Amino acid sequence: MGDHSNMSALPEKDSGATMSVPELAAIAASRPEFEHAPRIWSDVLVPELGRREADRKACIGRAIRNSIIAAASVLVIFIVLSVTGVIQGLMFNFPLMFFTMMVAVALFAGVAWGRVFNMKSQTKQLVLSAACTPLGFRYDTLHPDLGGVEDLRSLGGRLSEWMKYHNSGGGPKVQTPFGDFETFNGDVAPSPAYEILKAAGLLRGHSKRRFEDLITGERAGAKFALVEAKLATGGKNSTTVFEGILVHIEYPERFLGRTLMARSGWWKRGRKTAGLKKVDLISKELQRAFTVYSTDQVEARELLSPDRMERLIALERHFSGGKLRGVFEDGHMSLALEAGDQFEAGSIFKPLVDASRFTSALTELGLVCDLIDGFLTRDWVKGRL
Repeated sequence: MGDHSNMSALPEKDSGATMSVPELAAIAASRPEFEHAPRIWSDVLVPELGRREADRKACIGRAIRNSIIAAASVLVIFIVLSVTGVIQGLMFNFPLMFFTMMVAVALFAGVAWGRVFNMKSQTKQLVLSAACTPLGFRYDTLHPDLGGVEDLRSLGGRLSEWMKYHNSGGGPKVQTPFGDFETFNGDVAPSPAYEILKAAGLLRGHSKRRFEDLITGERAGAKFALVEAKLATGGKNSTTVFEGILVHIEYPERFLGRTLMARSGWWKRGRKTAGLKKVDLISKELQRAFTVYSTDQVEARELLSPDRMERLIALERHFSGGKLRGVFEDGHMSLALEAGDQFEAGSIFKPLVDASRFTSALTELGLVCDLIDGFLTRDWVKGRL
């Protein structure tokens, strides 16, 4: 599957950049959709990332230089004030000096570091979008665009503009298979998985939420949305209660019952099992590792067969995640997986022309495809994959 129309315009040449990346060649051979991945890397990404490399070095150099100047200036002022006796013992008030340094760095170098952040975001957008193209998927960082911000005044103007968008609901929108999402409205989740998992008691209570790295699309008639989420409690002692991936997949046919699944050690944190009965899985190993409740025992065992559970565990393993849980009902599967930051497309502090940025993105997208495919029945997808 996947729209190859964009790839047909690529030159038919094979550059040295392609031949020098064995891992990329192996990924291209792993599934038909990635056939053109080596040429996307050599003919599209290599030239563009190379063009941005000088800007990356200059941007980071400027941010580091401004930070050093700000910190050194504060240190000199503290030394002068202490030596001249203006304020006795000021040099030894380390907490005050450190706090002042941080404020100075934020004021003097904050805009420069903002440009570094913007470059990292733009690099992610470029690489992940290129990785999504062969599959017909869409990617959006959901990050604000800091392009054109040169000083504190322009930053303040941009912040004012964002607040106006947030309050009016008239900001930029991201299209998803489940409707348009307002990027400046942090109260609205870009994936149905959030509300479904919260209603099922599979997300701990929180009052703050943030979303980034949205991947959406359709595969063999199954619409999906994947997004990274960070949920936290409010107040002075705010605590992060969830950081990881939310996945929502809608299948062409409805499920007969309602099934809740979670890693056994996590289940005590949220169990809304009214009308559900505990399910004994086919595999004893999986039975120990997961707790499952359902209104339809037969369907639950069929859905969570060993081969399908292995696809879930493979996703969990790749992202070094844990506490996997999910809901199967009304023709959709919604999953939550706790993990650190994903879909980063490499460090901004390393050279941009590095094929691992692209290969890691392709690998992660391949796992998403495997997950979707594993829960599709043969009748649903006959002739479509």
